[in-house]
Amino acid sequence: MNNAQGHGGIELAYMGVHEIFQMAIAAEEMGCLSGLQCSIFDAPGKWGRLFSHFTYLPSAFPLGSEALPPGKLHELPLPQLARQIIKKVFKNKRIDPLPYLQAFERRAARRLRHSDARIAVAAETCALDYFHAAKERGMRCVLDSHGIPAPFLDAALQRAAAEFGLPAPPPCDSTAMSEHKRQERELADVIVFCSELQRKHWVELGVPAEKCQAIPLWVDTDFWKPEPRKCAEGQPLQVAAVGCGSLAKGLPYLLRAVAPIGGSVALTLVGQVDAAMQPLLQRCAIQPRCLPYMCRPQLRDFLNSQEVLVMPSLGDSFGFVALEAMACGLPVIVTTHCGVPVPDPAWRVPALDSSAITERLSGYEEDRECAAREGREASLFAAQFSPQRYRDQVKDVYRGLLAANSEGFLR
Repeated sequence: MNNAQGHGGIELAYMGVHEIFQMAIAAEEMGCLSGLQCSIFDAPGKWGRLFSHFTYLPSAFPLGSEALPPGKLHELPLPQLARQIIKKVFKNKRIDPLPYLQAFERRAARRLRHSDARIAVAAETCALDYFHAAKERGMRCVLDSHGIPAPFLDAALQRAAAEFGLPAPPPCDSTAMSEHKRQERELADVIVFCSELQRKHWVELGVPAEKCQAIPLWVDTDFWKPEPRKCAEGQPLQVAAVGCGSLAKGLPYLLRAVAPIGGSVALTLVGQVDAAMQPLLQRCAIQPRCLPYMCRPQLRDFLNSQEVLVMPSLGDSFGFVALEAMACGLPVIVTTHCGVPVPDPAWRVPALDSSAITERLSGYEEDRECAAREGREASLFAAQFSPQRYRDQVKDVYRGLLAANSEGFLR
């Protein structure tokens, strides 16, 4: 029996994408991958190859997936497919995701009960039954926690809604979902967070620090890279905001921030703007350009036409788009509620503070060469955060658990 199939094996499961595929590649690079259970996977003989032609489901072919042997990937498409259909039928209704997540984890747990693996890895919201099955077989459990704490985000949302005279938003998580996540954290032997900010807030909420590890995410600099750009003299500063069309993403603060600068900046919003934000958008003195969702190549080309990216989030555990923008050579303005690393603390402004964003934008508008210079710095900084670096740090987590398991077995 080889290492991957025997006592050194690592099993993984998640209904979505997030970090789970890179975590699986890390296990495969160690020679320890027993299997990955996902919704769909785009490869010959897989449901993902068929579904990709007529519907969108996550997990089709994420970065680096060619490194995963198709025989070790096991699709469980029905829970995600059912959820997508229900969301389409009831477009304007808030759909509780928990029943679909539980359906996936129950199916994933069935396979785990027949595995000789020593480590079970799952992402939050899909881990509870999976971890129960793992514990029955004496496995160590690794939880990939990608979410900012709901109490932290809820508090910021309530404050922002009151400030802008908006209806109080509902809690981010239902009581049932909060309890589901709490039990997942309790069962986990190691919890992997994607930023120090996220780790800090969870520890403050009572998660034992000794089982919390922060591993920053990655950017694919073979894809996200700068192209030659020229600053057009006399033209407004080109400011991008991607996926920030909601209260949680801080759109009201961004709109307020650009108002005092007037026509000196040209703000472009990429992605859907929530209905609740439309009145604020219409009243904005400086009307931003609004563009729809972009695929990856379109977004890369767009970022390479911009000079600064702003991410005014009220709560983001990481913030992939900020790292992608930096890789494309843009300086970024992110908030203290956003976990993405930045090359200079000055690039991080206080959350829920539009004046701090105004000050940073004004500085770039007055010194365009500074924006270009810091953009070059951003590109070099982002290149440190490679997928391989992420996987190597995940391997350290695996090795620590495997070593601990071996010591326990010998005793």
